[in-house]
Amino acid sequence: MTIQAVNEEQSKAIGVVLSDFMVLSEAGAVFLSDNGGNLIAYATATEPADDTIYTIAALAAGSFCATRELASLIKEPAFHSIYHQGDRASIYMRSIGPHYLILVIFGRNTPVGLVRLCADRAAQDLNPLIRQIDALGGPIAVTGNILELSGKDAFRRRSNA
Repeated sequence: MTIQAVNEEQSKAIGVVLSDFMVLSEAGAVFLSDNGGNLIAYATATEPADDTIYTIAALAAGSFCATRELASLIKEPAFHSIYHQGDRASIYMRSIGPHYLILVIFGRNTPVGLVRLCADRAAQDLNPLIRQIDALGGPIAVTGNILELSGKDAFRRRSNA
């Protein structure tokens, strides 16, 4: 498999989609990773304190992979999303094409329906970017720094000019 790097223009476009998603869905964090758990980009409301985000991406991908196997055991082609509800926080994961995932962490006051709606919209916005990148050489691999948006940058709105 050829490893394809994300160029600066694509990085910015992915960043805008993730930050808009985070704001509109009222989430605390949004991650884009591949099915192997490699973090491609993320947006958070607060600066992550350590490397926990990489662990979350890897474990989420493993969970999603296990769920795909469960689907095949019951003769279902695939499950496209997973929702884990906690007492204080919840996680929603959704596939984007065959190789990528969006992971959303949100609080108990955020309706899961809002998160799902925003995830569908983000997936529609990310699909053309991912297809463009994949067409150049295979699934995304970020070279250098992971795309990250946190704090005030996470609330930057896309201009409609």
